[in-house]
Amino acid sequence: MSLTRPGKRRAGIACLGLALAVFASDAGAQRVEFRSRGVGLPLADQALSRVLERDDYRIFTRDTVLAEEETVGGDLIVIRAALRLEGRITGDLIGVQSDIFARPGGTVEGVVAVLGGGFYGSSLAELSAQPIDASLYAYTVQEREDGTYVISAPGAAPKVRLAGFYGLLAPQYDRVNALTLEVGLDFERGASVWLPDASARLRYRTVREDLDGDLELRWPFGRHIASLSGGLTVRSNDRWINPNLENSIYAFVAAIDTRNYYEADFAEAGLRLEFGTGVRWWTDLLLGWERARPLTNREPFSLFEARGGFQDNLAVIEADDASVKIAVGLSTWIGGSTPLEIGLEVERADADVAGDLSFTIFGGHLSAEIPTTGRQELILEGRAQAPSSSGAPPQRWRALGGWGSLPTLRPVEREGDRMWWGAATYRVPLRPRASLLSRVVLWLQYAAGNAWIEGVERQPTVHSLAIGATFGPLAAGIYTDLGDDFKTVLALGIDTRR
Repeated sequence: MSLTRPGKRRAGIACLGLALAVFASDAGAQRVEFRSRGVGLPLADQALSRVLERDDYRIFTRDTVLAEEETVGGDLIVIRAALRLEGRITGDLIGVQSDIFARPGGTVEGVVAVLGGGFYGSSLAELSAQPIDASLYAYTVQEREDGTYVISAPGAAPKVRLAGFYGLLAPQYDRVNALTLEVGLDFERGASVWLPDASARLRYRTVREDLDGDLELRWPFGRHIASLSGGLTVRSNDRWINPNLENSIYAFVAAIDTRNYYEADFAEAGLRLEFGTGVRWWTDLLLGWERARPLTNREPFSLFEARGGFQDNLAVIEADDASVKIAVGLSTWIGGSTPLEIGLEVERADADVAGDLSFTIFGGHLSAEIPTTGRQELILEGRAQAPSSSGAPPQRWRALGGWGSLPTLRPVEREGDRMWWGAATYRVPLRPRASLLSRVVLWLQYAAGNAWIEGVERQPTVHSLAIGATFGPLAAGIYTDLGDDFKTVLALGIDTRR
């Protein structure tokens, strides 16, 4: 086993020697044992078992940066620590209750498996296969007095715990509810096969002075999961445009809300089957019922009003909807460094069988991160939806507009049961010669899309060209609509594509 930094000055060799001493104090005579109870993720169990059988591994138990010139020869196990990988690991990498950050140029020649914690990989990192993600499985670690670490697969006693921060989840802000405060409680089934994992949520919608909530039950078996859920909540089909935090910030600061909303009582039964290693694919089956009700735009408080303030919320049909949805998808890492995800789905409702509505909707999405030259990359994204000739009710419509889709449009300026959108973004990170420039990314983007209803005059497709820069999580860009009037806007936002 070796940790090397070839061809450096004496100062670099001295630093390396210090690092080796630190790492040796972590590893030393420390060993790892694994207790498998048969209810963890099989692929993760097998990856850890292979490393322990080879008995040629190093242990990191402290937050570590493996620099660009450094190499770990053989297998590495990271326990309750964060690893920032810029160098090379010639064997397998196992993270247990740890966060693994694979930075551009970081290389793992073997398998990556995360047993609790998370994996955060750059598309410019070089991996031999897509990481094995067992982050949702409750693997535990115990350190004995002799320095041995005992890793146990899920199988602890059932327990109840508060969700989020002492039961409080991140608040949300939008134009129909204003501030939403949410509390939650989670139940972990432990070693029980028949008991479900459970999540209970209770929400207070301030502007409507209303309470709602839901309960979800989950039965994991291997990489598959069956679920039941139900309750009263607020739904939106436009959450893909911006995550909850970003959309809440835009709404509160600038009266920009990129979603339509409706209230629904609902009950759902789902089954997800997941297969594969290098190429992972899944199938979802969802049987659902909901009773939709429209929500009005309450014009909540905002610090500023950009582009005319909040838009009106789309009205939905008050009706019962019973449907079945089937989705299939795959994700892989092309060449060990390019994340690719493709998904297709179809939803069918028939009033002759149940509910008040009949419709069929087809949808799909695509995302890929393709490295080009040096640390530069091309990001491709796409999303589309189309109903059968009979159309679909407004509670299944989608919208476009605002930061995250087409910033030259006002939020939800285009909406309908037919929608398509695609974007190609070329990103150029500045070389990390200075601490500030290391976080700056220049980018050029072309995006296009449209949303409409059959039988209504269809507006022209929007083509947008933009140039901008990202500093950490913040981004600014100048967007120009390539239509007849060449409308140009300056947009500020949070970069969710980093």
